[in-house]
Amino acid sequence: MKRILLFVVLLTSLLSSCGDDEITRDAERFGYQYYPLAIGNYWIFNVTENKYVRDAISQTSTYQKREWIDATVTDQTGREWYRVQISRRNTASDAWMVSGVKLISMSSSDLRIQENNQTTVQMIFPVKNGNSFISNAFRNEDHDKPVYYTYADLGSIFTEAGNTYDNTVTLLQGDTDTQLEYQEKYEVYAAGKGPVNRTDKHYFYCDDSTGEQCPYGEEYIVNGTDKLEVLESSGKME
Repeated sequence: MKRILLFVVLLTSLLSSCGDDEITRDAERFGYQYYPLAIGNYWIFNVTENKYVRDAISQTSTYQKREWIDATVTDQTGREWYRVQISRRNTASDAWMVSGVKLISMSSSDLRIQENNQTTVQMIFPVKNGNSFISNAFRNEDHDKPVYYTYADLGSIFTEAGNTYDNTVTLLQGDTDTQLEYQEKYEVYAAGKGPVNRTDKHYFYCDDSTGEQCPYGEEYIVNGTDKLEVLESSGKME
């Protein structure tokens, strides 16, 4: 029994000593390359948002969003977080206006995003097709309603807006398709690039079974929204 306990202690110490070293030692096997983090890294997205009322687009917004890692901070537990400055501009010729901040932290086991005082588990490692995990485990509300994220299409080629990415993974974040509601939410990550596509659609269909107020069972959107973020460029600012 003493030998078994000693082995467990030694094994635990070994795993603890390895820890985040695995990020640099075997990044490709674990999937860390799908979200490269370093001070100076930035991503610029072309964003289109639509609002729907009575089965028609009532409002459309187009703009650019930039996410730029400008610093690192350490929390009380010693965990390091990258500070991401979020900016927005209406056109490519306009000046950037800061609109918010979020924090991103990567360990050997997961990647977390903290925004508006809420922490989301955005990825777990290793990245494997079909793997699901609870994304809202650290949230203050909805503990009885776990939200699952699932990996899909690992290693697939993804093409959009004239750009082709040879090695991507899709993170499924929401999937509802009923007679009354449709939701499709996912993100696509490219190796060495990070997020290249964010899609979020949520429509509420006609719920009047008599058909008097609206066409029932015909995917008539009473109200809803969709949002598409497409990577325009990325790089590093010194």
